[in-house]
Amino acid sequence: MKNIYSKIMLSLILSASVVSANNAEAFKLSVFHVNDIHSHISSEAMKLKVDGVKTYMQIGGYARMVNQLKKLKAKKPNSLVLNAGDTFQGTLFYSLFKGKADAKALNLISWDAYALGNHEFDDGDKALADFLDLLDDDITMLAANVVPDKGNILEGKWSPYVIKTVGKEKIGIIGIDIVGKTIKSSNPSDEIKFSDETKTAQKYINELKTMGINKIIVLSHQGYKNDLKMASALSGVDIIVGGDSHSLLGDFSNLGLKSTSNDYPTIITSKDNKQVCVVQAWEYAHLLGDLDVVFDKQGDVLYCTGQPKILAGDVFKRKNKEGKKVEVSEDEKTKILKILAAASNIDIVDENKEALKIVKEYEDKVNVKKATVIGSAGEELGHSRIPGDTYDKRNTLPLGSDIASIVAKSFYDLSKLADACIQNAGGVRTPIMKGEINMGDAYSLLPFSNTLFEIQMTGSEIKQVLEDAIANVKTGGSTGSFPYSYALKYDVDMSKNINNTVSNLEILDRKTQVWGELIKDKMYTIVTNSYTAGGKDGYTTFKTVQDKRGKGVDTYLDYALSFVKYVEHKKANNEEVMILPKALHSIKSFKADTK
Repeated sequence: MKNIYSKIMLSLILSASVVSANNAEAFKLSVFHVNDIHSHISSEAMKLKVDGVKTYMQIGGYARMVNQLKKLKAKKPNSLVLNAGDTFQGTLFYSLFKGKADAKALNLISWDAYALGNHEFDDGDKALADFLDLLDDDITMLAANVVPDKGNILEGKWSPYVIKTVGKEKIGIIGIDIVGKTIKSSNPSDEIKFSDETKTAQKYINELKTMGINKIIVLSHQGYKNDLKMASALSGVDIIVGGDSHSLLGDFSNLGLKSTSNDYPTIITSKDNKQVCVVQAWEYAHLLGDLDVVFDKQGDVLYCTGQPKILAGDVFKRKNKEGKKVEVSEDEKTKILKILAAASNIDIVDENKEALKIVKEYEDKVNVKKATVIGSAGEELGHSRIPGDTYDKRNTLPLGSDIASIVAKSFYDLSKLADACIQNAGGVRTPIMKGEINMGDAYSLLPFSNTLFEIQMTGSEIKQVLEDAIANVKTGGSTGSFPYSYALKYDVDMSKNINNTVSNLEILDRKTQVWGELIKDKMYTIVTNSYTAGGKDGYTTFKTVQDKRGKGVDTYLDYALSFVKYVEHKKANNEEVMILPKALHSIKSFKADTK
């Protein structure tokens, strides 16, 4: 990364002189962008470090984003506002209103283009069509590699690309959605056809080039690593604005955050030996990407630079001697504001009053329900998708998610008949902070419309389900496929070949509470969520087992309610939710694939 940074700086120095000498020929474009908002409509509390001290403040939300965009667009009129997808799922705003609140919030902003994400298909074709019908007509939806069959309810709802005029220049924007993950991990019907991301992008780049468009953006929802690969494989692309992987780009260590990469933008050399500027803007409307690109008269990138910024409020809290969060003194506030004003990666932004009225309309309804306290956590319950990753940007957990195993236990407890539970990492969306747990936390943790599903399986089939899930991770599917469980534990070696990554499986006898070997030909009952029970997210053996023996049992128990009941049970017994003892954790040992 140091080499990349050095090249960027050298490019900036050299290019600056070129632009000065040829100012009339150079064209500067600014791109403001977001991705993976996941129904985080309103401002949210977050802990950041200010001058090394943990400081609590409100960040993000549409009302702040509206004001920040107004300011930036006034300063940089030659600009585009882009959304790289995944508006659905993640909070009670979606769980309760199924896209209506999200649509109203999105309509607050004049998006130049919006690329479909995988989660837009979570509730099927009709739900997506209903959502798109609620959006303002001037929001152009894009997905070049996703094509509904003729007569499908989604036919004509989006385009492969759009051409926008900025100043006197025409900019082509192509939408790309991730294929495998959307098919396996969401719910598009069989009438929705998908094509290869890179081949499709190149097809429409070529089409735009023949129309004389020489400045081209790919607005993608396929993950940062895939964007980097795509950038090097394409000819004619200038910018890739991405989403899906929730990647924080740029150095945010001053605020106590771990970044995927300190490079914003990341500069990649394309197949035709040109510069490509790759960006992404973290998640949940916490941050707004701000990219500046200078093109020469041929439409090639001379240089690009930028600075994504967290959007924060001006009320700050810190813990007092008793450990209680209290608002800081005026002197402390002045000092904090001075430090943040000097930082390049965070802005203090007032909330737009008109936008806030619309947000509050739904916020009030949600707050009534989510404010109900159901129990408490005695310690922070971190979340990793794959052991050792930094998915929650806070914890590095060598044996993986704390909270996913607890969720699995809550399913197991509510099922009563289950010998074990298997839960996909991606179905668990957030860590749980130490302190009170309310209803809103439970439905943010488990936001999807799933029920508990019981399936009869042999020991060997159970092992194969785990192998299927890990194979999906290894072959480029979602990291959310990684399997956690309760009453079932195993060693995982990701460096081994597919179908040989899981070993030393043990299962907990429900009656005796004694661990024993998982017997290959013995029948067991596994509880999972209804989504993975259908073979989604790579859990194919769940489906093939039912195809062979008959459908499992849908308990019709709300899966988020299982966690609610687990927490309430703890509270009723004067207990707090804690990390499970190591002996009950599903991952006994883990070895990463370093290839």
